[in-house]
Amino acid sequence: MPAPRLFPCAVALCAAVTAGAAEPPPNYTDHVLPIFREKCGGCHNADKREGGLDLMSHGQALAGGSSGEVIVPGDVDASHLWQVASHAAEPKMPPESDRIPVEMLEVIRGWIAGGAIERAGGRAAKMKKTTSVALDPRAAAAPDGPPVLPPRLSLEVATHGRRALAVTALAASPNGPLLAVGGRRQVMLHDASTLAFLGVLPFPEGDVKTVRFSRNAKLLIAGGGTAAKNGRVVVWDVATATRLAELGDEFDQVLAADITADQRVVALGGPQKVVRLVQTADGAVDAEIRKHTDWITAVEFSPDGTKLATGDRAGNAFLWETRGAREDAVLKGHGGGITAVAWRGDGGVVATASEDGKVRLWAAKNGEKAKEWEAHPGGVQGLCWLADGRLASCGRDRKATVWKADGARERSVGPAAEIMLRVVVTSDQTRLVAGDLGGHVPAFAVADGRELGEIDANPPRLADRLVAAERLVAERRAAEHEAADRAKLAADAAVADDADAAAREAADEATAAVTVAREQLAAALADVARWRREIEHAAGGAGPTAK
Repeated sequence: MPAPRLFPCAVALCAAVTAGAAEPPPNYTDHVLPIFREKCGGCHNADKREGGLDLMSHGQALAGGSSGEVIVPGDVDASHLWQVASHAAEPKMPPESDRIPVEMLEVIRGWIAGGAIERAGGRAAKMKKTTSVALDPRAAAAPDGPPVLPPRLSLEVATHGRRALAVTALAASPNGPLLAVGGRRQVMLHDASTLAFLGVLPFPEGDVKTVRFSRNAKLLIAGGGTAAKNGRVVVWDVATATRLAELGDEFDQVLAADITADQRVVALGGPQKVVRLVQTADGAVDAEIRKHTDWITAVEFSPDGTKLATGDRAGNAFLWETRGAREDAVLKGHGGGITAVAWRGDGGVVATASEDGKVRLWAAKNGEKAKEWEAHPGGVQGLCWLADGRLASCGRDRKATVWKADGARERSVGPAAEIMLRVVVTSDQTRLVAGDLGGHVPAFAVADGRELGEIDANPPRLADRLVAAERLVAERRAAEHEAADRAKLAADAAVADDADAAAREAADEATAAVTVAREQLAAALADVARWRREIEHAAGGAGPTAK
């Protein structure tokens, strides 16, 4: 199979970490092994191999353990060994002990950064190409700073169909008025405040079946592909609209995907019944989950990225440890397929939605059911948490509902034109946006349920927009001429010797009608000019192009 295509930014790898430029970096035999013997040898030796990891030889240390590699030569932050030894990630090592001394940590850091050299004069271990997507685990993953918004994009669409696709891919940015809607060979971006169309991100791989923003709103991922042929996840930088990585090489569409808070791992799944955990750095498969018995329909990482919730079409739902994909809990009880999973913002509760019509809440700590209720007759399809602990859902009854934290119904909106499939809340928590089976995407006020408008999930091509605008100009120009003729006749009648008040009033109304007609003509001319500019913008390279 072809390797995943990556678009890495420049990565600077330091060959030395000590003060003197000519001083070689630490090596395993002389500097690192003594530390491992003292601090790690009791559990990670050739005989015991806790977690399948032996740190007492250079080759075995680089090979990693049962959960995969723990050392990434040249990339300290991507090395799990460094994360647990420095207590930047769980499980902290050594277990139930203080962190090892700073001096020892600096030796380990320098050894990894220098290429994990085995002995003095040796060569650095082979370093993988990586992207700059991953975050420092100590950095805040939650949104902060100004809203993250895309640059000016082309409004030229990749495709326009007779009708929009069923909306299975819908996401709201956690930091800024931005919505993403999946379509045919493209992700469409819209302003969450005005619902205006902002442009497209091309997805030539096929139909987009799922979209997600990263926890800090800086990345957007989309999964999809062509049924029974291919599947892939694409990662974009939102602020630049740059495609950063293409991950996965599935033989069928990706139906569900998510990215960890530290942006190091993407989980993806679909009809192949396997959940794969893929490294964003190089596209390597970190782990596979093969316990599901039907299509994977839902995946979501916990807010801190340490756990993963998954669900399938047969009604199976699980919690897993992200590191190593070890089973953490079985979420038993749904009588229908799982359609959505969603973690509460504090990570203490995970919600599941099912075709059995129920929403269930589970304690993340032990996987025990905390609450359940009948939500939507015929089946629940979509689910999302509000920041204050309320929950929103949608379903086959064509309605979206906001639930209080205790599961009591607060308000329902709709019904929509067809079955509601997805629901999201905007970052300011004022709007619910839902997508239905017919491709309609209405927005509602959270406070009172008023419908505020609808997103166009099937925008026309620019050439068609221009033709329609030019046709409207012709109609407006004819209307303006007609209004001017009527106004002249009315004016002539008003100045006649036998004119009365009614004739003068009619003349005033006719004059006002001319003003309105001219304003409408000016607006139509402005639209023509706008679509011509957009066509020029797209022709200049801003439009979607297939790779």
